[in-house]
Amino acid sequence: MGNSKSSPSTADVKAADPDDAGAGSARCSSVGCLDDSLAVPMSTTEIHIQPTANACQSTPSKQLRATDFDIEVESAMAWTKTFPGTGPEPSGRPRRVEDYYVLENTRLGRGHYATVYRGRSRRTNQPVAIKKIRRALTDEMRLKSEVAALRKIQEHPNIVTLLDVFETAGDVYVIMELCTGGELFERLAEKGPYSEMDCVRHVRCMAEAVAFMHANDIVHRDLKPENILLSTPDDTLACIKIADFGLAKITTATSMKTKCGTWGYSAPEMISGSGCTFGYDAKVDSWSLGTILYILLCGFHPFDPHGTRSDNDMIAAIKKCQFDYADEAWVGISIQAKDLIKNLLVLDPNDRFSIADVLAHPWITGREGVDIPVQPLSPTIHTDLARFQKTTKAKMYDEIDEDDS
Repeated sequence: MGNSKSSPSTADVKAADPDDAGAGSARCSSVGCLDDSLAVPMSTTEIHIQPTANACQSTPSKQLRATDFDIEVESAMAWTKTFPGTGPEPSGRPRRVEDYYVLENTRLGRGHYATVYRGRSRRTNQPVAIKKIRRALTDEMRLKSEVAALRKIQEHPNIVTLLDVFETAGDVYVIMELCTGGELFERLAEKGPYSEMDCVRHVRCMAEAVAFMHANDIVHRDLKPENILLSTPDDTLACIKIADFGLAKITTATSMKTKCGTWGYSAPEMISGSGCTFGYDAKVDSWSLGTILYILLCGFHPFDPHGTRSDNDMIAAIKKCQFDYADEAWVGISIQAKDLIKNLLVLDPNDRFSIADVLAHPWITGREGVDIPVQPLSPTIHTDLARFQKTTKAKMYDEIDEDDS
């Protein structure tokens, strides 16, 4: 994401063997998949979407339930035909991406199996993000799952929009909305000190988007700062946009078993060896949101506050859920914010908040009697966040990678 993506470290995420005895059903102390995640839209200078003043407000009462996408038995070269506007031309000739979009030389990002380019529509001249996926480097089911997830959740203002899909024998081209505001964390670091109230607004948008996913049987499984984008660099118009559905799962089952995601933001039950051998559910997204919120408020990671822990020590801390509010950065932060984090970073998923619980929490709702500070969190919160971006994130981006089930 941003102008570059940190290379994954070579840590073996299975190497840690923490002492989890007696912790399986305990809350955290509040002294405390398969593929490379690639968030598609990146920092640019052009504006793609200019929402109205209330365009970022979702409509919870409109619970859209998109038709399930069949991702099981379609042939390798026919599955994109179910996407509106795809399939062959009326003449019978296959649709070609170059007939509809200009693929520019500007590369916005690159992962193990895909490269994202800036592009534009030939018909409207609208700038877009074009994700070129090499079929030889991934598998059809993974591609279908990502597109299927995006198709089901196109109606939410805080989720990146899928525009079109094209395919050839060797590649799949996924055309998406271009988010020109870049990553939220990078933007906050550039702007200067921000307040706890700013964090409320951002986290509310994230939670509303994730709630919409869950209502449509989608679990993201890879929420992290690089996947939280802004629609435009204009602060008065910018909307939070959640991107990168490469690890998203469409599920009607009660649990999943794939160990996947980015371990610095993954729930303990998703990390190999944590003792949760019977699968996990949508509350893994709650854990990720709690980690993001913690970092937003103080500028460092809950399980590596000084940025000095080894990969294995940090993974062990995640699996034992060891974090606290001891740093002076937490002195002026509201009790309600700490309470929300305490209910998100919970070892036992049965005791962890759901996203619905998040949206009902006083810190999010602004219920009467809740005093959320509007002054800057600290004079250096933006530089603390920038330091976190620079020194910490590179070492926690090994992806947990096991066969899907």
